Amino acid sequence: LTDLVWFGLAASRPFVFLIYSVNIMNNRFAKQKSRSINNNPYGPKRTPNNLTRRRLFNANSNNTTNPSSCRSKLKYVAIVKILLVSVYLLFQSSSASTSTSTSIVAEVEDLSHLPAAVAGVVIDQTEEASSSSSSLVKQDPPKSSEGIKSDIFSYEDTGTGGKSNNVDADTSGSETVKVKAKVVVEDDESAEDGEGEGDNKSAEAEAEEKHDSEEEPDKVEKAADSALSASATSSEGKLDKCSFRKYKPNRYYPVNETSESFLSDSEYIRGKLPFIINPRNDSDSDNKTGPTKICIDTSEWETVDDAHRPFSDGQNPSFVSLAHDAYNLHDDHHTPRIEKSTIQPLEEIYGSDEIDNMFLGLLLFGDSQCRWNMSAKVMEEYHFSPLLEAPQKRSMVLILNGSMEPVGQAVLQLELDKTWGEKRKRHNKKKKENGEGYERIIVELDDARLFFHNGKLHVLYRNGPSFGYDKQLQNPIHITKVGEDKFEAYIKSSETFSVCCGRNIAFISETPANKGSGGSGSDLLALTWIDPVTTNVVDHPMAAVDVDVTDTKRRLQEIIWPTSTSASTNENGRRRLGQKLKKSSIHGTNGYMSPLHSTSELLGIAHFHRPEHRDSSEFAKHGHHYTHAFFTLQIKTVGEGDDEKEKYILKRLSNEFAFMAPSSSDDNTADVIQFASGVDLVGSDKDGKLMISYGINDCEGAIIFLGMEQVQNFLIPVEDGDEVVNLMGRAI
Repeated sequence: LTDLVWFGLAASRPFVFLIYSVNIMNNRFAKQKSRSINNNPYGPKRTPNNLTRRRLFNANSNNTTNPSSCRSKLKYVAIVKILLVSVYLLFQSSSASTSTSTSIVAEVEDLSHLPAAVAGVVIDQTEEASSSSSSLVKQDPPKSSEGIKSDIFSYEDTGTGGKSNNVDADTSGSETVKVKAKVVVEDDESAEDGEGEGDNKSAEAEAEEKHDSEEEPDKVEKAADSALSASATSSEGKLDKCSFRKYKPNRYYPVNETSESFLSDSEYIRGKLPFIINPRNDSDSDNKTGPTKICIDTSEWETVDDAHRPFSDGQNPSFVSLAHDAYNLHDDHHTPRIEKSTIQPLEEIYGSDEIDNMFLGLLLFGDSQCRWNMSAKVMEEYHFSPLLEAPQKRSMVLILNGSMEPVGQAVLQLELDKTWGEKRKRHNKKKKENGEGYERIIVELDDARLFFHNGKLHVLYRNGPSFGYDKQLQNPIHITKVGEDKFEAYIKSSETFSVCCGRNIAFISETPANKGSGGSGSDLLALTWIDPVTTNVVDHPMAAVDVDVTDTKRRLQEIIWPTSTSASTNENGRRRLGQKLKKSSIHGTNGYMSPLHSTSELLGIAHFHRPEHRDSSEFAKHGHHYTHAFFTLQIKTVGEGDDEKEKYILKRLSNEFAFMAPSSSDDNTADVIQFASGVDLVGSDKDGKLMISYGINDCEGAIIFLGMEQVQNFLIPVEDGDEVVNLMGRAI
C-alpha cells in the first residue's frame, strides 16, 4: 500500500519516488540480515564474517527464508520500480516536446552537497500565463547552507520568436517563461596572485590542493546554468566585447580613503596612502598611455552569444617586447636577451622589421572571478556569462602589434617527451602514432609569467595537480611556424625545472651594462624574497634539476621589529639573524627583473593586499584591495679579503600606488584586484617607456606605458642596510 502511495507521487516528484524505491530495498535487506543473527552468541558486531553469519542463519530453525533468495527478490522489485519510473519520465519528456510551452525542472533540495568550488545556479522553470514585459522580482532569500551566501530572484520573459544563446526557440504563440534561480556565491580555487615567496607549503596551498581533488560539478547545476543562459535575451544588440567591463560597486575602492577597518589598521610604505599612477587628468599625460584592454578571440573554445561577454577575458597578462635591442644600447658587445633563432618563425610570418615593434605575451583562461558575489540579476545587467566554470583552461600566447592590437595567437601546449608530474595527475611520455615526435596536450599554467635566460624566452608557472602548490615551475618556450601565417607554441616536459618553495619568485639573468658582462649571464638567479632581499643561484634550465631554496634562504621569526635601525643590523648593514623580527607583507609580482643600465640597478614591481590573509569575502575569493610599489636592487660588495663577496641589496623603493579603474569615472578609484604580472623596459631607462601588463579583478587584462623619467622620479633611495619593513608605518 505504501509503495502504491509513493508511486502516485511520481506524477509530481518522480525523483523522490526513485530514491524511495532504492531505500525500500536497502531497508528490507537490512531487516532480513538482522533476523538472521538474532541467536548469534557473539552479537551482530562480533560475527567474524559473512560465512559465519550465513551458518548461524541456517542453524536457526525459526528462519526458513534463504537470504540469497531474499536479496534476489528485492533486487527484482527494485529494478521493476526503476523501469516504471524511467518509462514514466520518457513519456513525460516526449509529451513536453510537443507542447508550445517550455518546462525545465532542475531542483536541489539541499545545498550542503555542493562543492566549495562551484557557484551553483538552481533553476525551477515552469509555464506561466502570457505577459507583455520582462521583469526581475526580488524575493525573500531562503536559509542556505552554512558558509554559503545565496540570492533568490524570479525572471519573467516574453518570447516573440528567435534564438537565444544557441538554443532554437519557436515562440510564435503566446508564451512566458518564468525562471526562479538560486545563485550561490562562488568560493572556488583561483588566485590572482600567490603569496609566500620562499615559504614552505602553506595552509593556502593545502586548501588549493584539496579543492583540486574535489569532484566536478554535477549535471544538475550545469543543466540549470544552461537553462538560465537560454532564457537571457538582449535588446541592445551586439556588445563591444573589447571594452572594459563594469563591475559591482564593491569591486572598486577609493585609494585615498580608509573606510574599511583593514585599511585604516594597516601600515603603508613611509606611512602614506597609495596614489593613482595613471589618472586621466594628468599634466604629464604625454609621458604615459593607456590603459589598453587586451582583447582576444575566445570562439575556439567557447560559444558566446551577442548578449553576453565571454566567461573571462583573460587573467594575469605578462607581455614583453620582441625588439632585438630592447634597451636602445646600440652596443654590439651587449648580448641580446633573446636570440634571433628563438623568434625566427615569427619574423618569417610578420617580417623582421615589424618584429622590433611587436610584443609577445601570455594570458591565462581559467577559473576567473568575473562573476564573484553577483546575483543573476546583476550578471544580466552587466552581460556577464552565466557559465558556472571555465569552458576550458589554457594559456594563450598572443602577438600584439605596435598599436596593441592582436595579430596572432596560439595555445601554449606541453610536449610529452618525458613523464611530467610528481603528484596524482601525471602525464606519461607519449609518442605520436606515426612515431615521429611526441604528442602535445593542453595543461593549466597558473600564474604564468615570462622571463629571459641565455637568449631564450621562458615561462614560469604553477601546476598544483601535477607538482603541488608549493613549487614554481619553469620552461623555455619553443615556437614553430605552421602554414603561411600561423604559429605553434609549446614547452617540453623534459626541460621542466622547479624552484621550491613558493611562488611569485622573480628571476635575474641580465646584469647592467657597467656591471659584469653587460648582458645575459650564465647564472640564473631567483629572487625568492623581497623583505629581506634574498637571492639564490638556480641551475641551468636544461639540466632539469629541482632547486630547493629552503635551506639557503633567511628565516625570519615573527615578532616585533626593533625601532632602531642600528640595533637591528650587523656591521654589514643586514638584519641580525638571532633577533626576533617582524616582516612586512610585501610580495613579488613580476617574473623578470629589468636592468637599468644607467644606474646599475635591477627594476621590479611588488604588491600588497589588505588584509594580509586571503580568506573569501564579499570583495574576492582571496586577496583584495591591492597596491603596488616599484623597487630596485643593486650589487654591493661586503666583507674583506677571502670573505669578500657580492650580494644584492634594496636600493630604491617607491611609495604605494594603484592603477586607475578604467570602467570608473573617478580618478581616485581602483579595482579591488589588480596584479601587475608583466613589467618590461622598452627603450632607454632614461627616456624610454616602461610597459606594465596587469590583471583586473581576475577577469580581464590591460597594458599601460609609463615614461621612464617619471618612473625614476617615483623611486626614492633607502638608507644602506634598510629593508622594506623599516619603512612601514600607519597612514596619518
